[in-house]
Amino acid sequence: MVKGLGRIGLAVALALASSGSGRAGDAEFTRQITWPVYDAAPFMMTEGPDSNLGIFDQVRRLLSARLTDYTHSTLTVPFPRILTSVRNGEPWCFVGGVKTPEREAFAVFSRPVAMFHPLRVIVHASKRARFEGLEPLSLRTLLTEHRDLRTSMLRNRAMAPAVDALFRQYPPGQTHSEFAEALRMLLNDRLDYLIEYSSIAKYYNARQFGDSNAFVGLSFAESPEPVFARVMCAGTPWGREVVARIDAVLAAERPGPAYRRIVEAWAAPEDLPRIRAVYDTFLASD
Repeated sequence: MVKGLGRIGLAVALALASSGSGRAGDAEFTRQITWPVYDAAPFMMTEGPDSNLGIFDQVRRLLSARLTDYTHSTLTVPFPRILTSVRNGEPWCFVGGVKTPEREAFAVFSRPVAMFHPLRVIVHASKRARFEGLEPLSLRTLLTEHRDLRTSMLRNRAMAPAVDALFRQYPPGQTHSEFAEALRMLLNDRLDYLIEYSSIAKYYNARQFGDSNAFVGLSFAESPEPVFARVMCAGTPWGREVVARIDAVLAAERPGPAYRRIVEAWAAPEDLPRIRAVYDTFLASD
């Protein structure tokens, strides 16, 4: 009788573990990784002829190919949903997360996988002279002394500490959830400027809007050093295990020329010298 009860109890326990494998609270039991993506060319591309060829897309494919004891799926969702799901402990890993103290409260981060650089004030070419007349450009000045100039920011985004702090202190009048949405508004004169990475504006210039000269990028005082992008997973035992596995893959792959080509993919030629100059720092970062 005792042995029978033991077998029943074991069977019930195994059934419960199996049935809970997909729940956020039991994420440590699953061997599935969900990779959320959204359209943020040239880092992530979810549609069109360049689909799945972005920088983070290539990193995601590399990691999926190396982590063979996990099954992998991708899910296209807005960025705010990604943060919510990671915060809720779901078994998700996002390629491209920026590590901040706030996010470290609910997420775990890998070694850097790529870099964001340089950050610019992006304006329509027709407004270049107006903004050059404000030089030396400062985001603080734009947000405090030129409130008539319209801008927007991606919801829940982290770019760099100084820039993020200014947007928190002086929030713009509107927000957006997709890069294409904001750049289209800039193109259609519904915004006056954006704070954005030059590679993103360059891509949409040529590939999405068909005019490589539509936007120009201007330096500004608070423009940061390169910001490193990482894989951001739920801060659970499952997430810590996955990140440890990811870090091992990155340690082996990042020094090679193939990985360097991923990091440099889609960069503007004028940005390559700076990216290459900080690559050793990138490799040494953890």
